[in-house]
Amino acid sequence: MDYYREIEIKIAKKYGTVANGTKKSIGDFFLNDNSKKPVNVKSNNLDKKNYSPNIISAKRLIQWLKQDGNELYFTFVSYKITEERIKIVTVSDLVPFYNLSWNCLTIQAQGWGIIQMCKPLDIDMSQDVNDFFRGMKSAYEKYMDREAKKVDEIKAMIKDF
Repeated sequence: MDYYREIEIKIAKKYGTVANGTKKSIGDFFLNDNSKKPVNVKSNNLDKKNYSPNIISAKRLIQWLKQDGNELYFTFVSYKITEERIKIVTVSDLVPFYNLSWNCLTIQAQGWGIIQMCKPLDIDMSQDVNDFFRGMKSAYEKYMDREAKKVDEIKAMIKDF
């Protein structure tokens, strides 16, 4: 079994449910069998350098949240592997998506853009849904500017082909 999957199973059990998500799922498990409240488990092996881990596809997040009543939570798990066993070091409480501060997030190029954690986790309990989406708009604008520059560079590079 993959370590991340074992962690998802342990965390789901903590909330009295079963981890049955797939890589394409919005979450790794659902709270109280309610399909509108998924939890996405983000695990980090402390012995590895995990630069800018992926949080979620920006497009998938927007599409999910546009559906009436849908919510999304994250939990962040730090762990170590000792003697081929997982030792969980820290587990955050459930964090509603909108409490993730854009001070620690960015949007990078993968498909329609992927939200990545570019700095240590920053949770802003005073931030609401509208604040989150204003931050997302700003991050998307920066992403689009970077992508437009890349496209211009590619056009210049291949113009004489």
